[in-house]
Amino acid sequence: MDERIDILTTLYIAEQTFDSGDLEQNIQTWSDEVLIETPFGSADSLESYKSWFNGFYAQTSANGGTRHYVHNPIVHVNGDRAEIIAYLYIINASTGGFLGSARIHEKLKKTSAGWKFTYRSVKTDQDLSKPIS
Repeated sequence: MDERIDILTTLYIAEQTFDSGDLEQNIQTWSDEVLIETPFGSADSLESYKSWFNGFYAQTSANGGTRHYVHNPIVHVNGDRAEIIAYLYIINASTGGFLGSARIHEKLKKTSAGWKFTYRSVKTDQDLSKPIS
C-alpha cells in the first residue's frame, strides 16, 4: 500500500478529532516528539500539547465549533520520515461561515504503531489583527 495514504489518513484523523474534541484519539496521531507552532499557541511536549488542545478546543467550541478541511496536500516520504505541505480551510461548524485559511507544514515519523506527527506549523493567510469580513 502507498504510505502516502497512511500519512494522509493520520492528518485527516487529527483534523476530525480536533473538530470533535476527541483528545484521546487525537493524541494517538502524535509520536513522543511534539512541536506545534500556531498563531493560537504552541506546545513542545505531549503534556503541553494536551493543555493547548483543551484550551483551543474550548475556545473554538464556545464560538460554534470548527471544521478543518485539508486541501492540495503534497507528501514527501524519505525512509521512516515524511513531510506534508498543504492548505487548511477552516469554517464555523454551526454557521458555515469562513474562519480562515492557512498553510500547514507537518513532519511525521514511522513508528511500530504507524505514522505519527513530530511537528506541525500553521501559518495563517489572514492578518489576525483585523476582523474577518
